[in-house]
Amino acid sequence: MSDYTPKYVQEEDVRGFFTPPLDYDDITKNELLRKIEAVEDFVQAVYFQDSTTSAAKARIPCLLLIASKVVLSPTLAKKHFTLKSEVLGDYAYELATPTSTKGAEQSSPYLISLTWERMALEMLDNRRTSTGLWKIYKSND
Repeated sequence: MSDYTPKYVQEEDVRGFFTPPLDYDDITKNELLRKIEAVEDFVQAVYFQDSTTSAAKARIPCLLLIASKVVLSPTLAKKHFTLKSEVLGDYAYELATPTSTKGAEQSSPYLISLTWERMALEMLDNRRTSTGLWKIYKSND
């Protein structure tokens, strides 16, 4: 078991983010805590200079990044009917219709994951605490 204690996003937050909520058959506590740890460490290192920030700045982006990693699981895709079909040797079958369509593009776990990841990274870019990120200099003085 992972002995990591989350700083921004709790295990229950991630499980409750999905509809229906994820149970322990979907993803184990250990696997989920490892994903939480990896994302929180990444966010702290890249966006907050390896220091802890407030939960107000990091919680939602971390939750979106963690969910974007969890949603790519093939077992979740099957359970929540986001896979359209499977081929097993000579046998092929349809699982369900896509969750939604936009023109010819279908919602897939990959597209959902990419959307959540982009949202989170954009939030983090805007919340970055680096003081040297933007500066205005008066020239010809």
